[in-house]
Amino acid sequence: MVRNWTAVRISGDSGLGPGLNAGPWGGGFLWDNPGDPHPSAVEGGRGACGRSMLNAMRPSVLVGLLWVSAQAAQALAASQVFAQAAPTRPAPTAAPASLARAAAYSAEHRGDALVVLQGGREVLAQGQHGFALDTPHALASGSKTFACALAVALQDAGVLRLDERAADTLTEWAGDARREITLRQLLNFSSGLPGNVGQPVPGQNADLNAAALRAPLRATPGARFSYGNAHLAAFSAWVSRKTGRAPEVELQRRVLDALNIHPTWARDNAGNASLAGGARLDARSWARFGELLRRGGEWEGRQLLSAAGLSSCRQGSAALNAYGLGLWLNLPLRGTLDPRDSVPVAALKAGAERLMPSQPDDVVMAAGLGNQRLYVLPSLDAVVVRFGRGGPWNDDEFLRLLTAP
Repeated sequence: MVRNWTAVRISGDSGLGPGLNAGPWGGGFLWDNPGDPHPSAVEGGRGACGRSMLNAMRPSVLVGLLWVSAQAAQALAASQVFAQAAPTRPAPTAAPASLARAAAYSAEHRGDALVVLQGGREVLAQGQHGFALDTPHALASGSKTFACALAVALQDAGVLRLDERAADTLTEWAGDARREITLRQLLNFSSGLPGNVGQPVPGQNADLNAAALRAPLRATPGARFSYGNAHLAAFSAWVSRKTGRAPEVELQRRVLDALNIHPTWARDNAGNASLAGGARLDARSWARFGELLRRGGEWEGRQLLSAAGLSSCRQGSAALNAYGLGLWLNLPLRGTLDPRDSVPVAALKAGAERLMPSQPDDVVMAAGLGNQRLYVLPSLDAVVVRFGRGGPWNDDEFLRLLTAP
């Protein structure tokens, strides 16, 4: 397995379409073909995030449901962190062929952008099919990982405990079975609430937070995994009530400002940002967020988020060990899935026990509709961001090309 990549300059016509050149490899790096913003057409979409959502989220590429499968014992996952510190190994020196293969795969599968960091250094940055790298792109369900970063920041500040009951603050839940729901269960989607409330596009809803707070239980808290927006809408309401600030404001001031990351958010008609799928961000900014995760919360010489807190993001639940707090985990699947979810279903149908069987257990992923991906590969000191426009996509095949000799 290739553990280092060389920063590369690519020239010549690859025949793979605008934005992807693949002639002779030279020194330095440049894989950036800005071009015009990408057209808004998107195909595909299933379930709640179907064609109407794809059309409504123009003009960009979509993102949405996360694809992953995997698992490991909860105690082991709890003890793992993305990294203890910035890498100390020498600068990447390996041949760039793996980067070329992965870039070609992305371009051939309706890619918009691809950014790869190794050891904190950008070794590949490419707009594809005329998409400019500095153009914000919808992350859809790739947005969900921000909720874990926010929870860790608030826990580090003493504002919350992951295992506290949400009803201590959301007092309307205190009089029924929802009083047993913990903040951790909201973040790992095992709260027992229905997966989704309202319409899939935030702007088509009057107040998603209020709808989530009114939603009845569909399962005993902790017993069943149910993917969707309801859990994070309830968490959003909890943060607003507990801190007096909107969750995206708390996230910005406590985490993202330090990274120079400034997402815009899709909102409902009450002004609530959608933590479940509303962020828009450029590729390099999302890669910086992934680098924060890879470094175990360290940034520019200070511990922005605690490594111990971030280990919770990698911890699955008894309901589904393959999903942490906003992240999919590359572990042998143990638990149950809603058969309507498109999340790890493709990998399972292909006969795999996890989404990325060629990759180590420590790989984690945020993913969204339209094949938006943020991969963190701790054993390779690598972070990968990929934007796309839907169509076929195989996470394992992409990463196998990227990491193979």
